[in-house]
Amino acid sequence: MLGLVIAAIFWDLSSLTTATSIQSRIALLFYCVAFFVFMSVAVLPFTVIERAIVEKEVRNGYYHPALYVASQAIASLPGTGLLAFVTTVIICYSTGLREPYWYFLNMFLALNCAEALAQLFSHMVPHFIIAMALIAAIYGLFMLLQGFMLVPSEFPNWLSWSHYVAFHTYSWRTFMYKEFSGQSYPDATSVGYGTGELILEQFEIEEVVPWKDMVILMIYAAVIHTLSFIIVHVKW
Repeated sequence: MLGLVIAAIFWDLSSLTTATSIQSRIALLFYCVAFFVFMSVAVLPFTVIERAIVEKEVRNGYYHPALYVASQAIASLPGTGLLAFVTTVIICYSTGLREPYWYFLNMFLALNCAEALAQLFSHMVPHFIIAMALIAAIYGLFMLLQGFMLVPSEFPNWLSWSHYVAFHTYSWRTFMYKEFSGQSYPDATSVGYGTGELILEQFEIEEVVPWKDMVILMIYAAVIHTLSFIIVHVKW
């Protein structure tokens, strides 16, 4: 539904080369990362509800905790893949965003990181409402840290490392790089947006290597799943 709303609001955005259209594109990419990732909290009630059953089965020796964590990770792939595909088709082809294949891959991996984080917190806290509150706080923090609201060089020195903790960082800056790299915007020259490289330089992401960021997202999800296994193994 939100994808359709985005399509209606930002219809054929890529046909414009004005400064305001560029700002709209940047805001759209931020929203896509922030909102669709945030919606992963919807999985929490289901994982918390099934926890008592799984704990009983594990304690009875029906299967190892590692199999449960692995099955959770695998079972989430079709859902995240479908959501990434649907949003890619609706958003990219209505707004004209570039590189739809990269958009799909990026969104798919970001959603898997979000699902992994939701599953991790479902193993850590006694009630899904607590988990939802904690994840909402973390995602709010990640939105601040990803480089959209404040570029990395303007972070306080003692917080400079935090920019790289948020998986939103790698997803958003790859979206940005794929959208603006190699492009020109003659109608926005007067405000310093004449080329895509100038836009990327303003956000300090001109040297991004997209495939490396995708690998980081895969490692990010794998590390979170590993932490889930450790917690489940210790508790059960």
